[in-house]
Amino acid sequence: MRYNIAVKIFLVRHTAYSNPDNIFPFHLPLVLSKEGVEHALRIGDWFKNHSLIKLPIYTSPIKRSSQTADIIAKIIDSKVSSDERLTEASCPNLQGKKAPDDEEETWKMQCRDSSRESSESLQKRALECFQEKLKKDKNCILVSHGDPLAALLYYLIKKPLTRCLFDDDHYKLYIKKGEIVQIEIKDGFEIERFAV
Repeated sequence: MRYNIAVKIFLVRHTAYSNPDNIFPFHLPLVLSKEGVEHALRIGDWFKNHSLIKLPIYTSPIKRSSQTADIIAKIIDSKVSSDERLTEASCPNLQGKKAPDDEEETWKMQCRDSSRESSESLQKRALECFQEKLKKDKNCILVSHGDPLAALLYYLIKKPLTRCLFDDDHYKLYIKKGEIVQIEIKDGFEIERFAV
């Protein structure tokens, strides 16, 4: 598919959240940590300093994502709308349970769990949201979680999906907390990443 418009869509992963009990969060309403709030403020400043103000912001309804979006919106005088398609992956078997202290074991448990939403499902809904916003022919910001954003990024760079989007083999592609991914649509997709 060719695109002849010049539009920028920004993908932003929510910032750090408070999780003192080290549980699998998935859809739980965990709030941003102090560090996460400060990081979201820096992201808002980044947009403001690049004269990207009043951009519509679409966010996952889950608290850590909507909080990040609200903080950015206050700085750049934007309106925030919730979009269910940007929601974090579901994993009912693990949600709320204690996660292992070892990060590698944590992602392995998620990848093995039979109740975890598939990468294909994540990509389908994130892509549907992205394409809908693209048709509006306006710059905008999508604030979401690591899995839906990674699945969308895989599509944009034409990389085949894997069950684990965040394991050691794919970690470099995975969008970090608070990272901004600028997608410029102009005869295709030009992607640039910013750590703020």
